[in-house]
Amino acid sequence: MMSLHHDAQLIRMVNQIAANLGGGRDEASAVAAIRRHLETFWARPMKQRLIAGLEREGSELLPLARQATQQLAERLSEPASATEPGA
Repeated sequence: MMSLHHDAQLIRMVNQIAANLGGGRDEASAVAAIRRHLETFWARPMKQRLIAGLEREGSELLPLARQATQQLAERLSEPASATEPGA
C-alpha cells in the first residue's frame, strides 16, 4: 500500500534527521533542533502525516524523533497568535 510505504519513508527520514542533529547535544537541544528542522523544511502535508503516525501502534520513531514530533504536534495545534512574537 502506497500510504504505508510513504509513512515508513517519512519515519526513516525523521529518524535520519534525529541521528544527524542529535549528536553532541543534550536531549532538549537535540529535540528542539529536530523540531525546528521539521518546521522549516517539511511541507505541511508531510508534517501532518508524521504527526498522524504518532497514534499508530508500532511506530518506529527513535526517541528523539518521537519527542520532536510530539512538540511539533503541540505547536501546530496552538492558535497562530500564540506563536507570533509579541502576542
